[in-house]
Amino acid sequence: MSKPGDALQVTSLGRGRYQLDDGVTRRVGYAVQARDTWVFLDGQVYVIPDVSAAPRRRQGDDQGALTAPMPATVLAIHAVAGQRVQRDDTLLVLEAMKMELPIRAPRDGVVTRIACRVGELVQPGVTLLELGQAD
Repeated sequence: MSKPGDALQVTSLGRGRYQLDDGVTRRVGYAVQARDTWVFLDGQVYVIPDVSAAPRRRQGDDQGALTAPMPATVLAIHAVAGQRVQRDDTLLVLEAMKMELPIRAPRDGVVTRIACRVGELVQPGVTLLELGQAD
């Protein structure tokens, strides 16, 4: 079994697919470039922030908005306007590339608006839900 720090060989297979070989196992991962890079591997989603991008604007409305990271379909909405949520609660579930993407609360707060519906195809950057400050 490989250990943390072991060498990992990554080979591009094209179309956002990569073969990852740690000398023991070979796996296939998928990467999607949106604002950040989203990597899908073994049923998990990893987000690699785009550190080369200019600092994002921080406006009041933008801070509380959860947006779609890539083109996806809304599979489920687990929150309603007025609901108190805690950090890491799953608020929405999206589907992209036949993978489910849970959208989690980045902090404690109150859902102020749901801006999507189940079955809707959403595009990157589109606001899905707004989260206000908890009292």
